[in-house]
Amino acid sequence: MLWKKRKKYRKALFLCIFLLLFLAGCTVNKDAEIHSNKNHQKETVKEAIPPSFLGQELKLPIQVEQGQFNSISGWLNNEEIVYITNVGLGSHVYTYNIFTGKNQLIFESESPVSTVTISPSGERLLVHTVPTTFEGIITIIDRNGKEIMSERMEAYDFVFEWNPYDEDQVLLSTFTESWDFSTYQMNFKEKKLIPIDLKEPFAGWKSKDELVFLDWGQEEELLFAPFKKKSILSEQDDTILDKIYYMKAIKNLIMTITVPSDKINESAYTFLSSDLNKLADFNIPHLTRFSDWLIPYFAFDEKDHFYTFAPLYSSEADTYAGGFQLLSLNIKNGDKKVIFEKMENEPLSCSTNGSHCLYGFYFEKLIDMDSKDIMPIMKE
Repeated sequence: MLWKKRKKYRKALFLCIFLLLFLAGCTVNKDAEIHSNKNHQKETVKEAIPPSFLGQELKLPIQVEQGQFNSISGWLNNEEIVYITNVGLGSHVYTYNIFTGKNQLIFESESPVSTVTISPSGERLLVHTVPTTFEGIITIIDRNGKEIMSERMEAYDFVFEWNPYDEDQVLLSTFTESWDFSTYQMNFKEKKLIPIDLKEPFAGWKSKDELVFLDWGQEEELLFAPFKKKSILSEQDDTILDKIYYMKAIKNLIMTITVPSDKINESAYTFLSSDLNKLADFNIPHLTRFSDWLIPYFAFDEKDHFYTFAPLYSSEADTYAGGFQLLSLNIKNGDKKVIFEKMENEPLSCSTNGSHCLYGFYFEKLIDMDSKDIMPIMKE
């Protein structure tokens, strides 16, 4: 009988030990799972994942709520665009989130809106309305539509250039019907226009207080001009480069285009830092026009990429029928890629992260740079 009791005791003891080990294992696994989930949640919160990586669908095309579609102006950020509608004799300005479908009216005008120019940060917008042929109203608003400054000016046409180093300033050039021009610094903090003595109306910002421009002169018709810099605080200008055909300045970057004397069928693009150090360059075939060369449409993103359309060979622009490649250049390392073949040379504007680009003469199409899809933005 004693050995039977011992046998029962051993079984009971073994069962208790097994249950204890099993429960302990469950607790450890549960704690590990909770710890793992907490870490995963922390990582998810820490790094916001872009909608494109989540497979979020684009909410397109846009259905205009009021009025008739006029044009799209550009990007506020990686998800929101700005567009204009015609409403009666006036215009409305909207923002639209391409991933959520949120539509927001931010500006109404009884006069037609000619253009909306978005600041480099996307925090402010310049709205140019045209009450009469020889008059314009320049209104600065924030991204939600709150007015910052407004000026009514007599002019036949206007050119604007945001200061990317100080978005309280815009370079403003006004033109008469005979194309005489005047240039101003539009200062939002002081809420006034400050005249600037500038030889040319088309200029860019090299720094907070310094401009760059091509000095074409007043008398001769030339194909190349000196590339100059000038402080807005003085009258003196200095030559940086000779024989430049075109220039564009954005924040921390200057692009110049010229035609090399030894490669007269090509355009040479050079990219400089704001302190004028060379970063990258490349050549593409160019198309000639009656008195100059065609500059294909181009765009930048904020990931050091430059995008442009390139013809396949040099020719006269009027007879060229070879189509265009959409190229991408990494300005940091010089890598060049062909993104699309056989495209039309039409205006281009890319989001700051380069994932999507607006395309077309009214920016009415959207290019998904990952999937290579091109889709209409507005409902026909």
